[in-house]
Amino acid sequence: MEIVYKKGVKREDTTCDAHRGNVELTVNPFDEMSVRKIKYKADGRIYSEDAEINKDVTETLNLNCQALSLPETRRSVLMAEKNRITEKCKGKSREAYIRELERTYDRLVEKRNLTPYCGVIISWLESKLKIS
Repeated sequence: MEIVYKKGVKREDTTCDAHRGNVELTVNPFDEMSVRKIKYKADGRIYSEDAEINKDVTETLNLNCQALSLPETRRSVLMAEKNRITEKCKGKSREAYIRELERTYDRLVEKRNLTPYCGVIISWLESKLKIS
């Protein structure tokens, strides 16, 4: 099957299924163990230490597409959430800060209240809460 792109859109400027075409993926977004292998760098770039999954996210799905500013968007979303938590916990104890991290994690993961780019927030929360 030949992929047809919108007029004026280069293949390197596409992501997800538009970039993937019919290439099979190793990463499965419905498999928690598969998703846990995805990591985020401080600048918002996505990667995995698993070579096959890294190929999926960086090459096949093109999830670090600079033309769409995906890494910068991830970084901005994470910074906004960090700022929200910091403001909410300003002047409160470390325990209050940890409780807010736990509430946020619960909202996203346990209650499946997923939002765009929430993966980077979940990854950060897991690192702060030492969840592996």
